[in-house]
Amino acid sequence: MLGKSGIKDAYLKGKGSIIIRAKTSVENSKKGRESIIISEIPYSVKKSQLIENIAKVAKEKIIDGISN
Repeated sequence: MLGKSGIKDAYLKGKGSIIIRAKTSVENSKKGRESIIISEIPYSVKKSQLIENIAKVAKEKIIDGISN
């Protein structure tokens, strides 16, 4: 979780926003390329949907440098 203001607002006002992120690391492959390793995802994220979204970004070249 990032930021304390969302938690504080939730307690004081009854609602607030909390940012939850995945745990990632970057590893160098044997081919000299870098790989982003996702080791943990937030509870509310569906793994299958995440994989589909990453594949879509790679296929449509929305972000430079992403490949299969």
